[in-house]
Amino acid sequence: MKKIFSTVVILLACLTLTCASSAAPAAKMADEAYEPFDPKKKKPGDECTANDECQKHHACKKRGEKSFCTAPPRPQLPPGVVT
Repeated sequence: MKKIFSTVVILLACLTLTCASSAAPAAKMADEAYEPFDPKKKKPGDECTANDECQKHHACKKRGEKSFCTAPPRPQLPPGVVT
């Protein structure tokens, strides 16, 4: 009886650790997912007057006298990462 109980506990622990470790990379990949390009909205670098004219997550920022659609900055890689 003790052998069966300990085997079940060990299997449940392994299952829990496996599920927890595999969920983190999937969540990170979902965060870095590619945003689909909307052909009706302006590309980065095109002139704009408001944020809703630009692609999703892009902003209309003023540079000089004109405003342009600009993409958000890329996330910084931690030190020591080889790409």
